[in-house]
Amino acid sequence: MSGNAKMDTARCSRTLRRLFGALALASVLLPCLAYGPDVRAQETIGLNNHVLGIGNCPPWNAQALEVCYNSLERVVEALSPRLDAGPDNLHLLINEGASASALKLKATELANRLGAQDRLIIYANLPLGQLEGDQTEEENGFVLEFWAEEKPETAASAISDGIWITAPAFAAILHTIPAAEVILILDTNDSYAVNMHLLDRHSVDHEDRPEALVSSAGDGQSANYSADRTISLFAKHLALALRETEGSLHDVMSVAVSGTRQSAIPICATLKEHQGETVEQVADCLQVPQIHDPDALLAETLLLPIPENGPKE
Repeated sequence: MSGNAKMDTARCSRTLRRLFGALALASVLLPCLAYGPDVRAQETIGLNNHVLGIGNCPPWNAQALEVCYNSLERVVEALSPRLDAGPDNLHLLINEGASASALKLKATELANRLGAQDRLIIYANLPLGQLEGDQTEEENGFVLEFWAEEKPETAASAISDGIWITAPAFAAILHTIPAAEVILILDTNDSYAVNMHLLDRHSVDHEDRPEALVSSAGDGQSANYSADRTISLFAKHLALALRETEGSLHDVMSVAVSGTRQSAIPICATLKEHQGETVEQVADCLQVPQIHDPDALLAETLLLPIPENGPKE
């Protein structure tokens, strides 16, 4: 069986379990195999969309606090109307409000509220760091750096004090929220560190839940700012794509990926020119966002038409 056929069959099985239950599975299996993607698409259209926006530009980091405000505001303002996610379905954690404890409280709230009728879309813009020393099998070495007034002495101390969160612990938090589908958009340096392997094969997992990940940069890459350094480069192009591109969330993401990749070329060239030959290049600034969508969630997440009088850039 081809890879696509296997994926369609898996989607169909999930749809049948949700719609009819185990007793009805045998009687409708054959037609579903023939029309699996259409059945799945009809089901997902009816999901309620919830948007969780996380933006953290800590005062000790290089960028200004406004970068996170601008990135989060532009993306959420453009994304929410296209998903028909009203104020009650918007959840924002920004700078001082984007602490590790605030995330855990918000995750508890969402866990008590969301269920099989809901889809959760997360946009997270925050620094990513690394643990020192050797990691256990439950760790992958990466740390999501949530708000702190002062930079912790070490990543290990920040983890033990509950200030920062490891990538596997972040995945575990997402799995406590029983939404029907989860789409994570991670905008940070080396954002590939939170990958589908981490989401799908974590010890705490919703095995049958479809999940998708869009990372603003590939493995070993940095996530650039815009040329004027007022917004993250990927956030700028994602917001533009949401305002200008009809169709599905996959269509929008594809346009955002292309725009980010092209814009990163001259920005990267300028960065290398200013760094000089004596400064070590720690990451690849030729930024290429990555789309990981094994269940085709993005293509099946249909967006509302572009508002005629929507906000302009």
